[in-house]
Amino acid sequence: MLTGRRYRLDLTTEQTRFANEIGAVCRTVWNVGLEQRREYRRRGRWINYTDQSRELVEAKREHPWLTTAPSHVLQQTLMDLDRAMPRWSWKICTFDR
Repeated sequence: MLTGRRYRLDLTTEQTRFANEIGAVCRTVWNVGLEQRREYRRRGRWINYTDQSRELVEAKREHPWLTTAPSHVLQQTLMDLDRAMPRWSWKICTFDR
């Protein structure tokens, strides 16, 4: 039998601010990554996690606010996007028309 547990976090004000900041950075990386994939697809090309993670390194140099979140968190965001794309690619095609 599988059971789940729920825990209530009692974060400090500083921890809450930091969690929100990381969430905002991850959300931005997801949205930019998704738009980048849509643009590549419109042009008949493909981009995947490996390509986007390489570009993330360059983006961190240009946009220091990306360094707020740990690298592995941003990489995981791109991995999650990569995993979600096959399941949602038909919707992207529908929205592009």
